[in-house]
Amino acid sequence: MEIHGTIAVNLRAAVASAKRLHGQPVYRETLAYWGDLLDKARRARGRDVATDGEEVDRLVFQLEAELEARNPEGRLQAAAIL
Repeated sequence: MEIHGTIAVNLRAAVASAKRLHGQPVYRETLAYWGDLLDKARRARGRDVATDGEEVDRLVFQLEAELEARNPEGRLQAAAIL
């Protein structure tokens, strides 16, 4: 996955989109991108990569919460995707 800008910037945008689209259907590709971004952020936290530490942790938590709200039972639901 290639991102443009910092992980924090991309997470901020993803969280804003997820909140704006809360309760609305989104494309599978969007959900996959958000999941990939979370994975990238988690990996970056574990290495000596320059990240915005506490902010990235907070944003990861927020995006995970938004995804969990779309997927409370651990599987994609038809109403949550296009």
